Amino acid sequence: MRDTRQRIATELERSFSSLGFAEQGVEALRAGADVSLRTLYKHFPSREAMIIGALEHRDAAYFDWLAGGPSAGAAHVLHPLVRLGDWLGEVANTGCLFLNAWAEYPDSAAIAAVVRAHKARLADEFRLRLERVAPGRETGHLAETLFLLHEGMTQAARLQGREIAYEAAMHAARAALTAADIH
Repeated sequence: MRDTRQRIATELERSFSSLGFAEQGVEALRAGADVSLRTLYKHFPSREAMIIGALEHRDAAYFDWLAGGPSAGAAHVLHPLVRLGDWLGEVANTGCLFLNAWAEYPDSAAIAAVVRAHKARLADEFRLRLERVAPGRETGHLAETLFLLHEGMTQAARLQGREIAYEAAMHAARAALTAADIH
């Protein structure tokens, strides 16, 4: 049963990522997941639940994507930005799925909660990486700056292209790390 739910969530995430949240009806989402309507509703009983399932799947997939990388120095801290550049080139360059969902459903407290949790987890990723390379130092503002660059690169890639957005974000991130004496 867990495999079926996971498979449906994977297909929902793919559908919403490629076609947006408003374009497809439930029948198209059901067909994309290749399940019966009953099975779809058993696992995701509403459109909101389908969106949340897709976002939770994206959260897990994205953090798996970010895992690893160099274990020390500036390269360790910059790894999420490097991997975002790869993501934008290999997986999706349609803006942030989380913010797109929240923009489509601004009155959904449940969607807002999933978005906020994902963004908090992402901001925390930079904080934890900075703590590892600069233990005992105050790096909160730097973590916020790197998170902002991550979010900006995601949005700018749609407008300027992945390469320009990536280079600009990496240049700014390296400058910020150098200013903080993190090498």
